[in-house]
Amino acid sequence: MYQKELNLLKEVVPRIYEDATKIKKEIAYKEGNEVVTTIDLYIEQKVIDAVLKAFPNDTFLSEEFHKDGLLQNRTWLIDPIDGTSNFSVELDLFVIQIALYDQGDFVLSYIYHPRNKDTYVAVRNNGAYLNDERYHLKDKKNNRHVLMSLVGITTKDKEKDYYKQLIDYGMSNQTKLRILGSIGLELSLASQGILNVFYSGVTNLWDIAPGILLCRESGTQLFNEHGKDYQLGDKHLFITDNETRKNLIKDILQLK
Repeated sequence: MYQKELNLLKEVVPRIYEDATKIKKEIAYKEGNEVVTTIDLYIEQKVIDAVLKAFPNDTFLSEEFHKDGLLQNRTWLIDPIDGTSNFSVELDLFVIQIALYDQGDFVLSYIYHPRNKDTYVAVRNNGAYLNDERYHLKDKKNNRHVLMSLVGITTKDKEKDYYKQLIDYGMSNQTKLRILGSIGLELSLASQGILNVFYSGVTNLWDIAPGILLCRESGTQLFNEHGKDYQLGDKHLFITDNETRKNLIKDILQLK
C-alpha cells in the first residue's frame, strides 16, 4: 500500500528542491519572529500541486499554506524546509519532510536531506529505509558514548522543565548534547540510533509526523510525559534507542 504515493515523492521532491535553489532566496518573518523564505513557499506549493495532480481529492495540513487544515483520511502533512533558520544562513542542517495520514494514523513518511541527498522513508508496518536500504535498531551495535537531542529548546514554548532536567543530567553524566535546529533531521538520526535520546516539546504535526513514523518503524521507544506509549496529541515526545535507556529517562524525570 501507498507505493504510488511514495514513488511520487521520490520522483518530484528532489527535482522541486533543485528548481527552488535557482530562484532568489528572500527572507521574511512570521508571527513569533519565525523565519520563512521564498524557497519554503515555492517548495510547499509545488509539492501540493504534484500531489493534487495525482490525488485530486486529498487534503493538506502544512506549515505555510494550510496551517488550519483538518487531520482526516488522506491528509498530507508538509514541512517544506524544516530548519528554515539554518537554511536562511546557509547552514545545511535542514530537511524537506512529508507524511500522509490515513485510516486514523500516519501511514507514510518521507524525509529528504539535500546536503547528502539522503532519502528516509517509512510505510506503516513495512519498515524504515535510508536510500532504499532497510535499517532497524536491533541490527545496530551500541556505542559507549550517548548523544542526546534537545531540539525545540529555543522555541517560544514556555514549558522548559524537561529540557533543563535533561541538560543537568547530561552535563553530570558525560552525555553529549546536540541541538541541530531541525526536528526532522534529528528524528531521522534518532531513528537510526545515532542520537540515543531525543526530547522535544514541539507539537506541530508537520514538524513531528514524518519522524515519528520513521522512528516507530525502526524500532525506537517512543513515550510521553506520563511514561506511556506516545499517542497523537501528546504534548511531550521522548525517544530512546532501547528500553533500558527509556527506563532511565523515566526515572530521571519521574514520568508517571
